[in-house]
Amino acid sequence: ALLVELFTSLLQHPLRNQAPAPQHTPGSIPDRDPPSHPLGLVPHQIRGYVSTFQNMNIRGQSYDCCSACSPKVLDAYRTDGWGFVKRALQEKDYVAELSGLAEVQRRAEEMAANVDWEEEDDDLVEDGEAELL
Repeated sequence: ALLVELFTSLLQHPLRNQAPAPQHTPGSIPDRDPPSHPLGLVPHQIRGYVSTFQNMNIRGQSYDCCSACSPKVLDAYRTDGWGFVKRALQEKDYVAELSGLAEVQRRAEEMAANVDWEEEDDDLVEDGEAELL
């Protein structure tokens, strides 16, 4: 039901898929954007919490490696259309590789592997010879 409401609000918004994310100002609750839009806000991200059954609208910046809306993914969809969708469904890592997200993950794993988790000055602290600052 939430998806249908969101999709309908997006389709009916004067700016359609260019509708801005709601702006939260302290002390106010945004309910319309623009004020004349009868279907209310068009949030860009909704985070749900099962433990409290609450949703939160998140406003964030676009990410150039997003697997949904990065320029590379959008260009591939515009170019190949249904062929892009079929390939994304058939090839497990296609979208992650295309968007650049797979490379980001590889770099993060490489950096995590290079982290030295051992503390070098353990014996000084144990012997009571550490300097207090």
